[in-house]
Amino acid sequence: MTLKSIFYNISLLAFVGLSGCEVIDIRGHEIDFEELKKVKVGVTTKEQVAEFFGTPSAVSTFNNKTWFYMSETTSTRAFFSPVVLTSNITRIEFDEKGHVKALDSLSEANKVVIAHVHRSTPTAGHEFGVLEQIFGNVGRFNGKDPDMGRRGH
Repeated sequence: MTLKSIFYNISLLAFVGLSGCEVIDIRGHEIDFEELKKVKVGVTTKEQVAEFFGTPSAVSTFNNKTWFYMSETTSTRAFFSPVVLTSNITRIEFDEKGHVKALDSLSEANKVVIAHVHRSTPTAGHEFGVLEQIFGNVGRFNGKDPDMGRRGH
């Protein structure tokens, strides 16, 4: 066997081994769009929506008038980070009588990436070096309780 054929065999084995380890993970409420067509604005009630889709993934914070159904399908290969294949958020808003007021769906195409701020707030104080951290408490504790002398014991 030549070195080239050994390298080829090892590469092929590694490729086959890693490509066979894909895991598809579906999380959340996967909404069937045929079922979503049954929801009619102004007609369908909260109870009917709950029958169609079950309890929502999230409910609006300040009132119970907006329900969110969220789902995400990811693919993970071997030890790599998961890759989002599809994601969907369905928002259903209700009026005061409990009927559907608005309905919309957002997918991966509507996603907006928000950049994180990497600043930090400086704080006052002393930064300890390695030696100060190791030897900082040497001599501070001598085994006597400082409050014992004041109590008359």
